[in-house]
Amino acid sequence: MKYNLNIFFDLVAKKLSRTISPDEERLLRKIITADPEAAKAYVEEFDLHRSRSFRVSITAMDLYQHALKVIAAEKTTHWSKIEIMKAAAVLLLIASGIWIFHYGLPTFGGKNSMLGFSFSNREDTAIHTVITFRGKEDSVNLPDGSTVRINAASRLQTHFSKDNRKVDFRGEAYFRVAPGRRPFIVNTPYTSIEVLGTEFNVNTYDSGVTRITLVKGKIRVRAMGKDILVHAGEELVYTHGSTFQLRQCMCNITLAWQQGVCHFFNENLKSIAPRLERVFDTCVVVDDERLLDKTYTGMIYKSTGLKENIHNMQALIKFNYYFAGDTLHITSK
Repeated sequence: MKYNLNIFFDLVAKKLSRTISPDEERLLRKIITADPEAAKAYVEEFDLHRSRSFRVSITAMDLYQHALKVIAAEKTTHWSKIEIMKAAAVLLLIASGIWIFHYGLPTFGGKNSMLGFSFSNREDTAIHTVITFRGKEDSVNLPDGSTVRINAASRLQTHFSKDNRKVDFRGEAYFRVAPGRRPFIVNTPYTSIEVLGTEFNVNTYDSGVTRITLVKGKIRVRAMGKDILVHAGEELVYTHGSTFQLRQCMCNITLAWQQGVCHFFNENLKSIAPRLERVFDTCVVVDDERLLDKTYTGMIYKSTGLKENIHNMQALIKFNYYFAGDTLHITSK
């Protein structure tokens, strides 16, 4: 079976960080089944992931067991394209540049989940990828001196050259872009953001919606063949294929995630559940569908833990809850 190495390692990263889609998971399993060397690569990544005390999902463990069976069934050993790559590079260091899936340990001990990582060279033109787990954040220094604070369950990939600075991004992050002659362009699933030197927040968590909050400077956002100019203190909300909304931003609320705080304004449980999953690295199941439309206004604090926040929510929404393994079940009272 022919497949692209970059795609394969990206799928492995998504699987271990629990951000993989059903279609992507089927493709990953197909590759592992067809190529014992791909199975070995997955086993090595899984073992490294687990050795650093990160959680593994039941389905990731299932795929691990499947990969071991594929390896056991292989009668002969040979150098495949993956082995050749590994002999020439450090783990996940690939071909045209550096393909990095970032597993770093906490920079400031066990009390801070932010991970630290720096690209080494201001002139670096290699491709770099950083993927954050649910419940984790990452701080990245880019080759040009720009910095990015990445929220949980996000993905950033840089494509720097002599002519421009391009970043592909999905999830949520706060960019501090260093001034420079080369344009700095952030491509999200549905928009393109061009800046020269500024600070802004990007959020693409909600399907089909891009939220861009500008703190300093000025940016140009392109979507649907239109250019929208956004100034400091403004927020642009773009719904794919539909509308643009430009409004004054509430920057302290939008950026509160960097202090481990999430604000909710009359939001229902259907939209709150995915945010709880990202912040606390858990699965949330609302067993009674009638609760999905129940609304909540308030805040959750990452530092106090999931149980304490759920208990506080119960003061405004009447429900019971219980845990089954790592899954939080919300039920009617």
